[in-house]
Amino acid sequence: MKRTDQDPADAGPATSTEGGLYFFPDQVVSEDEVREILRSGSPERRAWVVSHLLRFAQWDDIWNYVDRDEVRAIFDRVEMPDKLRAAWARMLKIEAPVS
Repeated sequence: MKRTDQDPADAGPATSTEGGLYFFPDQVVSEDEVREILRSGSPERRAWVVSHLLRFAQWDDIWNYVDRDEVRAIFDRVEMPDKLRAAWARMLKIEAPVS
């Protein structure tokens, strides 16, 4: 899936040319699917969406779907590289467990 070169302000939802959201680079996931998962999905499915948002979405797009408290609440389930997790933990003021 490739991203479009159009101005994001003109694009409406954060879509690619194939109709899926750009922050799901390996599959087509729609705006409605993301909103439904965040609204009523299992904790694992919500963490999957949040993981993609935090890893691949532009800053402003992240906060169009979730707020900081929602991310904090599910952060321990979110999969991401350790360095990125540490950076997000600092930004969100989350205490990281000491290994």
